[in-house]
Amino acid sequence: MAKPLRVLFVGYGQHGTTFLSRLITGLLEKGIRLTIATPRKRDLRCILSLKPKWLWTPRLHSHLWADMIITLLLLVANPRLRKPIWFWKLTNQAEGWRSKFKVFFRYLPFTHRTWDVIYFPWNSAAIDHIGLFDSGMPAVVSCRGSQVNIRPHQRRMQAYIDSLTVTLEKADAVHCVSLDILEEALQYGLTRTKAVVIHPAVDPDYFIPADSKIPGQELRLVTTGSLIWTKGYEYMLMALSDLRYMGIDAKLHIIGEGYERNRILYTAHDLDLADQVILHGKLSSEQVRQQLQQADIFVFSSLSEGLPNAVLEAMSCGLPVVTSDCGGVREAVTDGEEGFVIPVRDPQSMAAALEILAHDPDLRRRMGQAGRARVIKDFHVQDHVDAFISLFESTAADKPERNAG
Repeated sequence: MAKPLRVLFVGYGQHGTTFLSRLITGLLEKGIRLTIATPRKRDLRCILSLKPKWLWTPRLHSHLWADMIITLLLLVANPRLRKPIWFWKLTNQAEGWRSKFKVFFRYLPFTHRTWDVIYFPWNSAAIDHIGLFDSGMPAVVSCRGSQVNIRPHQRRMQAYIDSLTVTLEKADAVHCVSLDILEEALQYGLTRTKAVVIHPAVDPDYFIPADSKIPGQELRLVTTGSLIWTKGYEYMLMALSDLRYMGIDAKLHIIGEGYERNRILYTAHDLDLADQVILHGKLSSEQVRQQLQQADIFVFSSLSEGLPNAVLEAMSCGLPVVTSDCGGVREAVTDGEEGFVIPVRDPQSMAAALEILAHDPDLRRRMGQAGRARVIKDFHVQDHVDAFISLFESTAADKPERNAG
């Protein structure tokens, strides 16, 4: 019997992410020996019941003595270095004792075990741990969205672009969430032959339509996403304002949190929409599902995406979607079938699409049914997990752990 695949997961994040938790859950249930590197074990609280292995990767503190004590604790707990040559070479490449100590501190936790594959779910995680690419263990990097199609275009990002290019060149395989993201990543060192598109996915047994929906006098719109400028909320609010002038009574429920909250509130007030816009903040998965089930239409105005999980969750709940034509959206939504795809930054077209759906409940139902069928066929979480396992297995087989010392 073949040994279970050992995968190191670097970059889960302090608060976790719903779609990454779904992936981790699926991998563990399929028998993958998953080790998750985080600074605190409670970062894994969403998945602790599945008993993943935890690798302590503490953060540097501002106090040198605290970092030295942590380093001693790491050395005492794991005195044997599995890859001493790689580790000492990496440390000695740094200039100055402070830089050497930072490298020593960052990579020490990774010297006591080996894995068949290292997986970075974010480009930023790969950049932050760029030294692991020379450890002799095959590496897979995910390209998901703004870290590929927005951040490189911001000011003073040349150092980031250089590091992004290095990681994409050194990675043994690169996962892209959409064909659109793949094309973007080609500009930064990605070789097409090692790129694999695995679309995001949802669990259609969890995100289900409501058993019954009581028709309301007002049209209930819902959207989910971080309250950040790239989500284009002002265009959505302008479309909502147009709906009011068309005589359509609608309310918009926004789920998410972020630094643009006050701007959104001001814009709603400025457009005389304060009573029609409800900001719910961050909700649990159960609460998000409930909001989707209560809604009539899912609306999405983002300026840039990979392929949004939010749209797939809404489709799985049987909602028609009105979405901007950003990123890989058209890889999931066919205009006129599961909903309407409208140009980016075009509130008039968004309002026109919403008007059509507002006056045609049967069309809303047919589009919602088509969207759920599309999710079950092309974006099921089990297929998603199986695709990642195949990617990890092929990467480990094509380039087994090399002897880096």
